Formats: sequence, C-alpha cells, structure tokens
Amino acid sequence: MKVLLVLLVTFCSVRCTPTVVYVCDSPNAMRYHLNEHCRGLSNCGHRIIKMTMEEAVRSHKTLCKWEK
Repeated sequence: MKVLLVLLVTFCSVRCTPTVVYVCDSPNAMRYHLNEHCRGLSNCGHRIIKMTMEEAVRSHKTLCKWEK
C-alpha cells in the first residue's frame, strides 16, 4: 500500500505541474506554443501571453504545427 501511495505522489508531482504555453493574444489565434521563440509566433501582431496548457486547450487552441 505504501509503495502505491509513493508511486501516486511521484506521478502526480510530475504530471500535475501546469505546463506554461505561449499564445498570441489575438481574437483569431488558434495555436499554443511550447517555446516562446517559436517561429509560429513571429506573425503575432498582438502581445504574446503565457497561460497553462489546460487553459489553452479549454480555449480550443491546438499545438503549433511547427512544434509537432
């Protein structure tokens, strides 16, 4: 039982940490980026904001095709 609890805590500490992603703050932006210097963000005419991957996915954004 203790081993299971240790494994669960270890897994959660790695997987439960929110991943920060970068998004162009344009109403038409459809992608999120793992790297703030991704060339997919070079066309952003608005500011680039940070958010969690969970927030980006909830906003119906998908991973940038350059980063797949």
